[in-house]
Amino acid sequence: MSGNRGEIVRIESLVPRGLGPLAESHALVGESPALLALGDRIESLAESAAPILIQGETGSGKELVARALHARGPRASAPFVPHNFAAIPDALVESELFGHVRGAYTGAHADRPGLFELASGGTLFLDEIGDASGSVQSRLLRALQEGEIRRLGEGRARRVDVRVVAATHRDLASLVRGGRFREDLYYRLHVLTLRVPPLRERREDVPLLLAHALARGARGGRRRVWGIRKSALDALIAHDWPGNVRELEGAILRAVHAPGLDGVIERDGLGEGFLAAEADRVGEERADLRGRTRAYEAALIASALTAHAGNRTRAARALGLTRQGLWKKLRRLRAAESTGRTASD
Repeated sequence: MSGNRGEIVRIESLVPRGLGPLAESHALVGESPALLALGDRIESLAESAAPILIQGETGSGKELVARALHARGPRASAPFVPHNFAAIPDALVESELFGHVRGAYTGAHADRPGLFELASGGTLFLDEIGDASGSVQSRLLRALQEGEIRRLGEGRARRVDVRVVAATHRDLASLVRGGRFREDLYYRLHVLTLRVPPLRERREDVPLLLAHALARGARGGRRRVWGIRKSALDALIAHDWPGNVRELEGAILRAVHAPGLDGVIERDGLGEGFLAAEADRVGEERADLRGRTRAYEAALIASALTAHAGNRTRAARALGLTRQGLWKKLRRLRAAESTGRTASD
């Protein structure tokens, strides 16, 4: 304890005994039922050579899942090559993926293999595939169907032995209906699927993810972080995390670099935006509670008035109120109903 600031939880106590080291950079961290189910699904699909589509929100860890599939499968000793469609301009994507020969376009001064060739024997991870252009989708479909690619500017086809794992935060079925994603490519990819649960569906993993982030080096240089204020930990667990694990890691980094850090992560160090979001959430919960209380109160009053044929004196007595008290409550409930605001006594 530290004065009236609340209990301190030691970071080491957040890691269950027997879990093993947490410093692995590409570990899937957690013991929640949702994450354990995901782990079982990864194990069941790791041996397959078929394409896999990983679906999940931004920041939820889709690349970690792809790396886990690669590491647990028969291609583990071969390359794992990632590509993010959202990170590279459309004009460069085809050359990046399929390579080019000298003179294929201005600036192509030498032959260059693409990522399909670099991933030979291993796994090619295509992140945010929903952002791929139409021309790239066509070439991807051919590569998946025929097992071959052509470098830009080259006439002959090259055989490739690559397992493709794609990922997206978009609803590909909606993109297909809107004509923005090829239906044939969708069905080629949508054979084996994995869903990565958002962090709000596995809040119990937050303490372990905190310990994992600190073990990976989010300690702020030489600053030693040995504990976290319980109020800060409770706030982290309660947060909805729209940015998922990536957002959590950012909050931890802010906290360990907060001015005056003395080995303990404080709630104030989580960031103003985080605290504002918490305040909004608490406000919404309070408003919902007041609304439910008002509705319950209105139902009780209506029931009492019905039971006593509209006689307010008898109804008030049955409710433990004076006639004047019942009148005040009715007036407030009617005012709240007419304005859409929550009544308060």
